[in-house]
Amino acid sequence: MTKYILHCLVVAVLLCCGRELASQPVAKGSVVQRSASGLDLLIYLPPGYDNTESYKTLYVNDGQTIFGEQGLNMDAIADEMIARKMIGPLIMVAIKSNKDRSSHYLPYEDAGARQDFGDYTPRAHTYTKKLVEKIVPFIEKNFSAGKTRGIAGYSFGGLHAVWSALNHPTVFKFAAGLSPSYWVQDFKLFTEASKARDDQVYYFDVGTGEWNYYVPFISHTNQRLLENIFYYEVKDANHTLASWRKRVPNILLLFAGETDRSQYTWEIQQEIIKSAYTGKYYLRINPVITYTSGLTCSLSYAAKFTVENPADGIVNADGSFRFLQPNDLKVSVSYNGEEKKLILGYDEIEKIKARL
Repeated sequence: MTKYILHCLVVAVLLCCGRELASQPVAKGSVVQRSASGLDLLIYLPPGYDNTESYKTLYVNDGQTIFGEQGLNMDAIADEMIARKMIGPLIMVAIKSNKDRSSHYLPYEDAGARQDFGDYTPRAHTYTKKLVEKIVPFIEKNFSAGKTRGIAGYSFGGLHAVWSALNHPTVFKFAAGLSPSYWVQDFKLFTEASKARDDQVYYFDVGTGEWNYYVPFISHTNQRLLENIFYYEVKDANHTLASWRKRVPNILLLFAGETDRSQYTWEIQQEIIKSAYTGKYYLRINPVITYTSGLTCSLSYAAKFTVENPADGIVNADGSFRFLQPNDLKVSVSYNGEEKKLILGYDEIEKIKARL
């Protein structure tokens, strides 16, 4: 068995369960509790934590759900990835949310959010100022936290993480949103996406089981896909901790790891999505690239789509497609000099739509 295949097996275990491999003990980091400026913190210190070192530091929203198997299990996943030298040691600061979660995380007014999640006052500006001016200095005074900082979260917390990095680019050089709620105030975040800077890295994803059309965020940033912005469209994934847990390695790899961009495989996924929000069908070609480091992303705008029978249908630059005639579409997908072909069967897709 080749080293590459062995590596892929290790990554598969991490992605699927986020637990330690039972066959080999792994050094564990520690989690300590602190409070600062009225916020409760859970702080992950890596195995072999050394006060004389300077560690990259990742701040994570909804801190009460970040560590442990009932949450995102980020501590155990980090232990495993550090042990296997997939990432370097890092500090993670999980900031607990409370009854003011919506007010703290949302920068915009939204009637739908208020109807579904209760009354709130958008105070993301004030809350983030506290993080920047109080929590970050507290961590850097009391722990060996360096100046390379990231911020991450899921759902509302993911929206907040990305928004925070866009508006505090000198503080947060990395941001990750697991199924971030970009939909708030009719995708208003897209109007701020151009604030993304060349010296930052952004990651966001969404599951087709919770579909919202987030791909345009990429083009609004004016940044290059697979350079400093990464998107992952996850087939059949839902808006749950269990789904997000499988994508934690992507966050850790981008923030604390290194990826050889020349070593990868890629495949094409065909998606027929029925939105639970609009009831509409979204037809998509989703090329997915997996680097040997384990980082997995969608190619979207990075791939080129060519329809061989254009009178019968259209494939857009992001991989979305539609039929113009009730005929199969013959499509060529190319990336980095490699070409793959597929046939989008009209009758087959119509049958799948009828079952959804």
